[in-house]
Amino acid sequence: MAQDFTGESAIRYVRSADGVNIAYAVHGSGPAFLQTPSFPVSNLEIEWRSRRYRAWWEKLAFDRTLVRYDCRGAGLSDRDARDFSLPKLVADLEAVVDKLDLKAFAIFGFGHLGPASIVYATRHPERVSHLILWHTYARASDYSREPRVEAARSLIEKDWDLYTELEGIRATGFGGGTAAVGYSRFLRESASPEGLRAAFNAIRMTDVTDLLPGVKVPTLILCRGESRVLGTEVSRELASAIPDARLVMLEGGSPAPFLGDAEKTVAEIRAFLAEGTPSSRPPVGLSPRELDVLALIAAGMSNREIAEEFGISERTIARHITNLYGKIGARNKAAATAFAIEHSIRRAP
Repeated sequence: MAQDFTGESAIRYVRSADGVNIAYAVHGSGPAFLQTPSFPVSNLEIEWRSRRYRAWWEKLAFDRTLVRYDCRGAGLSDRDARDFSLPKLVADLEAVVDKLDLKAFAIFGFGHLGPASIVYATRHPERVSHLILWHTYARASDYSREPRVEAARSLIEKDWDLYTELEGIRATGFGGGTAAVGYSRFLRESASPEGLRAAFNAIRMTDVTDLLPGVKVPTLILCRGESRVLGTEVSRELASAIPDARLVMLEGGSPAPFLGDAEKTVAEIRAFLAEGTPSSRPPVGLSPRELDVLALIAAGMSNREIAEEFGISERTIARHITNLYGKIGARNKAAATAFAIEHSIRRAP
């Protein structure tokens, strides 16, 4: 059944191994999907109020248990934490997982938390059903070697406002506008210059390259081909070093998965999550016509195009859509598309 992502986010806390309090939130039901923060720039409450971010979660985890947490030193976690070493970041992830007693779950390793996700997956392959790595790396030096990255970091303590403005532009794919302004505000409310500087200093030596051949769980690597801060060669190297990893290059340049072509990103992730799991039959009562309509929805066709395909009215198609939504627990076309992908309902060639 589709999840209701319209309510307030209930914030809870778990204490990491070194005593730092980590804020986390859980939503929905079903197989667990854990999204890490991208780094010490996260805020569970602000993200939950974001229309774009909420839409991303609704499409991605509409039939799953969504687990989110704030990085140490950021958001609602202890803001005075200054040790951002890889062992500490892994310990925070472990603390959240153990608190919730997750037996099997998918990890979405976001940005600078990608290496920590890789470490966790190699330590606990029996618990990680899928490893999804977004806009990340094995060696921090591969990310830092870009001149614009180092130039931006030098501004953190010198001119915090300018740094946040530049990051807003970068994070939104250099498009500027209200999205960039919004991200800049989010950054200022989610982190501090002292914490961010300590975090970047801590990860300079991060290198999990030697662990990559030992990743034994299904792995999907996603990146945007036009990124100006993470070259495509970094993602290719990462994919080539992890056994049987799949690399998907997406269009655009934003490092934020919920910006740009989020629909394509969600489709790739949900198709990957559906692989290797027992396929379930569509609910009893879904008629052959409704199956056909669902397949065309998943193919991206509009109501008018579907009506033309079958030679019937748009009103009749709308009625079929309403009926099938009720049967599969979908609230919109994104949720219906995700259902079709997971159940291998495709348009006949």
